[in-house]
Amino acid sequence: MITKEKKGIMLSEIEKRVDESKIMIFTSFNELPVKELAPLRRELKVKKGEFKVFKNTLIKKILDKKGINLNNNILEGPTAVVFGYEDPFKVVKLISDYQRTHRKNFSIKGGIFGESILAFNDLISLSSINSVEEVYGNLAYSLKSPLIRMVFALKSPLSRLINVLNEIKSKRE
Repeated sequence: MITKEKKGIMLSEIEKRVDESKIMIFTSFNELPVKELAPLRRELKVKKGEFKVFKNTLIKKILDKKGINLNNNILEGPTAVVFGYEDPFKVVKLISDYQRTHRKNFSIKGGIFGESILAFNDLISLSSINSVEEVYGNLAYSLKSPLIRMVFALKSPLSRLINVLNEIKSKRE
């Protein structure tokens, strides 16, 4: 049994994570060995995320305190919470991919993105959205592309002029 002091510490830990996260994903991880979760935890750490297991009653207490009413079946059975602290799309994509490869033992129950409560299908849809860095990369490429075409267009008449001058020079010789 957890003492009131430990429970208070755990509640403040959960509350801190909820406040700092941009996305929370609730997952089920039945009979999944720790060694199979280790790579997921490492990858989440790289993507500024975290995989944590807390008692469902403690999670529910904090969410109720924040005014977030989850579907009751989300917090049934063994539940792990994935917290995403920076780019939520990277975290959702990682969890979605992991769920695809571990269908028997790992499933997505639902999530919270900002103020919105998301179902499984919503999270899968979010996973198809590019990360912020990918969007910036695409934007940079699309901005660079017209400039490159303009450089070639400006170079083209000059190269044609040089070719004509070289032909005239070769005919005179």
